[in-house]
Amino acid sequence: MGIVLVIDDESAVRDYLSALIKRLGYGAETAATAADGLAKLAQPECRLVIADIFLPDSPPPAQWIRQLAEAAAGRRVVLISGAPTQELSECATACGVTTFLSKPFELAFIRGILKETFDAAEP
Repeated sequence: MGIVLVIDDESAVRDYLSALIKRLGYGAETAATAADGLAKLAQPECRLVIADIFLPDSPPPAQWIRQLAEAAAGRRVVLISGAPTQELSECATACGVTTFLSKPFELAFIRGILKETFDAAEP
């Protein structure tokens, strides 16, 4: 089974999403920094990335989105944003990122993302 990588500097967000993902029957890995997240993306088991747009050690948001998309190399990336701007949304779309997860998180939305990602990869 693939792993979902959650990158967020807020421990409450990381812990909540990780526990929720595991409760739904999927594997989860967490990272508190952009650097740690990028390093963990090197794992081939990582099939989905859920990442905050604003991290203390990340570059400006548009550059961070491009880095994530490049490091994910075709794997699905979901961005966490309270209110994505038009500019960030356009940047994300240009990089192949089409999903924004808004706080507070809705269980049905997260379940749908997981099913779409992992069910689509099943033979």
